[in-house]
Amino acid sequence: MANTVREINQHFWSSKTIPHLTIRTTRDSVYGYKDHSHAELSIGIIESGVTQLSMPEGKIVLNKGDVILIGPNIVHACNPVEGMTRSYQMLYIDNTWCCNVLSTLYGYKVTQYTCDTSVLACMADDTNLADLISCLIKQESQELAAELDSFLFNILSRYCSPQRAEENDDELAHKLRSTLLQDIANPPSLDIIAQEFGRPKETLIRNFKRHFGITPKSFLNNNRVEKAKCLLRCGVSIVDAATEVGFSDQSQLHRAFVSYTASTPRQYQQLTSIFDNNS
Repeated sequence: MANTVREINQHFWSSKTIPHLTIRTTRDSVYGYKDHSHAELSIGIIESGVTQLSMPEGKIVLNKGDVILIGPNIVHACNPVEGMTRSYQMLYIDNTWCCNVLSTLYGYKVTQYTCDTSVLACMADDTNLADLISCLIKQESQELAAELDSFLFNILSRYCSPQRAEENDDELAHKLRSTLLQDIANPPSLDIIAQEFGRPKETLIRNFKRHFGITPKSFLNNNRVEKAKCLLRCGVSIVDAATEVGFSDQSQLHRAFVSYTASTPRQYQQLTSIFDNNS
C-alpha cells in the first residue's frame, strides 16, 4: 500500500493523434486530495474499489464501472472510503476543444458550458471506455484513436450544454477572481484588495467561497499548479516553473503540486507519449 505520492502506481499518457487528451492511470491508491479543480473537462472511470467524490452540490460514492463527468473549474475532491484502495483512470479533455465542439453543435460561439454530474453507469452505446483506453495505451493505432475521439465527442454532445451568462452573477466574486488572475505570480494581498474594493477581507473570502466553492487562497494556488502543469508540458524546468507561477522555491511548488494533484512535479514532467511507449 502506497503511503507517499512517490509510491503510488500511476502514469500519465498523451497522444499525438488526440492532442486534446491526457490520460492518467492510478492503481491501488489510498492517497487523498484537497479540494481542487482542473482547467479541462474531466472524465473519471472507476476500475476497482470505491471512492467518494465531493462536489459543490454534495458527495457521490463511486463504484467499479462508474463513469463521472466533472466540468472545468469545478471544485471537487476524490478520496478513498474507509482506507480502501481504488483504481481509476482520469481523462482530461482540453477545454478549448470542448467549446469548439459545442460551438459547432449549437451554431454560436460557446465559451462556458455545464455538465451532467450524475454517474454515467449506463452509456448510450456499448463501448467499454476503460478497455478502449487500455488498448490504446498498449498499442497506438489510428482506428483506436478515432474510436476514442468519437466516444469523447458523444459524451460531450450528450451530457454537456452551453451556459449563458446569468444576469445575477455575483459581480464581487468575479471581480476578485479577475484581480487574482491578473498576475498569479505576484497578486496583491487580500488586505490590499479589500481596501481597494472598500469591503472587509472576511466578506470577500465568504463571498468568493459561496460563489465558487473554494477560498481565494486555494483558488490562487490551484491556478498556480495548473499553470505549472502547462509550463512543465512545454519543457520548462521545475525550478523555473516554480518561479514563474509565484512559488518561492521548488519545494513550495512540490508541496502544492502533491496537495492538489496527488503527484509530484517530476512525475508529471515525465508524462510519456503513447508513441514513445511503442517506439
